[in-house]
Amino acid sequence: RNGDSYDEYSKFIIREVFRLREKGYTYPEIVSNFKDRGIRSRRNKEYYKNLLVMMMWKYRRKIKRESMKNYTIENINININNRKI
Repeated sequence: RNGDSYDEYSKFIIREVFRLREKGYTYPEIVSNFKDRGIRSRRNKEYYKNLLVMMMWKYRRKIKRESMKNYTIENINININNRKI
């Protein structure tokens, strides 16, 4: 599938988690920050630590999976000592 499967709100959440982690926040502190700012999940639920941790784990796994490329070699002739293989 070509394209990004994350909607804009999910991208915002992921960017915020990365931004706060860079500042040294722990996941429980990020949850507290989100609660103070009224940031809720796409399904309008309050965030909790394990939800954020799993969301980021899945995001990283997706990025890693999408970065793997499959290369194929087709129609290559190899000659060894003038013998075609």
